[in-house]
Amino acid sequence: MNILYIVGEFPKLSQTFILNQITGLIDAGHQVTVLAKKSESNHKIHEDVSKYHLLDHVIYYDKNGRDSKFFKGLTFIKSIFSFGYSQLLHKNHPTHLSWKVLLSSPNLILLYNRLKKEPLLDIDVVHAHFGPNGLLAHRLIQMGLIRGQLFTTFHGYDMLRFIKQKGDDVYTDLFQSKAVLLPISNFWKNKLEGMGANPVRTIVHHMGIDVDKFEYHPIKMSQDIKIMSIARFVEKKGLSYGIQAVSKLIKKGYNITYSIIGGGPLEKEFRSMISNEGLEDHIRLLGWKTQEQVIEIMKDSHVVLLPSVTSHDGDMEGIPVILMEAMAMGKIVVSTYHSGIPELIEHGVNGFLVEERNVDELVHTLADILSLEDSISISKQARETVLNQYNIDKLNKQLINTFERKTH
Repeated sequence: MNILYIVGEFPKLSQTFILNQITGLIDAGHQVTVLAKKSESNHKIHEDVSKYHLLDHVIYYDKNGRDSKFFKGLTFIKSIFSFGYSQLLHKNHPTHLSWKVLLSSPNLILLYNRLKKEPLLDIDVVHAHFGPNGLLAHRLIQMGLIRGQLFTTFHGYDMLRFIKQKGDDVYTDLFQSKAVLLPISNFWKNKLEGMGANPVRTIVHHMGIDVDKFEYHPIKMSQDIKIMSIARFVEKKGLSYGIQAVSKLIKKGYNITYSIIGGGPLEKEFRSMISNEGLEDHIRLLGWKTQEQVIEIMKDSHVVLLPSVTSHDGDMEGIPVILMEAMAMGKIVVSTYHSGIPELIEHGVNGFLVEERNVDELVHTLADILSLEDSISISKQARETVLNQYNIDKLNKQLINTFERKTH
């Protein structure tokens, strides 16, 4: 099959789940092209991007996306004039859409100007990640610029924050089309169907990991405890609660090193929190790392912490891949009763869960974990869960089967 992926940024360090799908499809003998708005500003890339020569198969439609507002505005104005002129010449052409639709989606104009001379018509499957990209793909199909059966994966923000911004009916056209919806959890499947999605065309498809990359490496608890987190520094990741909880444990006398991998808008706030407590020697912000670097740091960690929360603007997680990676390595994972996370973690069986924003409960749970004499049974259950339910090899076979069933 010829498969077109539609994403925002590519490659993107934090989206290994998309990379793992793409490489799995290539390994299975399928042709994959990526249509992306721009590349991530971070110059680090995962090894598989080079190994599979993926950048040779990427089409960017907004190369100026990181320019100043002036140049981005100039590019957009040029695109509008180009599009408007074409519409006047071809009023009855399939690409003719109302200005209301077009002006509400600037990316659509940029896509039109990128694809008008070379439409992607030799495509069997169009796979959009995140709802807004699904909408763009649906419009492109309507405009005759791409062709293929549309599949849209929903992750989280696309059903909360995006809907809050655009309105409850933003996905109506997508729901009424022949698109197949692929929510990454039962939690999001129920949400989509509650919004009007057709249950027959709404199929849960988990994100997964390449288990072979994550060697089983449990570590017995000791006097010197290493905790790690990896996430974008945004509210929904709940890292401020992790910092508060670890700070309290250190003050109680626990010898803890807490390594936080990532970056984002809350970095200054986190550094201030750590500095105000005088804990720079214990809590370290390491910046972004490649997947290979993350694995090396995780090997030496006892606990992987991700205390996710629903942000004040309504944003939520899907099922964070980092938790799957940690569980595959036999690490003790601690997270929250949030979104689809309880579908991955069963409290006290293969990991631990606490209520959102409850620092005291988090402190108590971490203290109990650090005093565990036997954590091996939890480590084994954690790896078994990922092997059986979140193994990318199995999931990619399911995905290919879904593509084939829905395109014939």
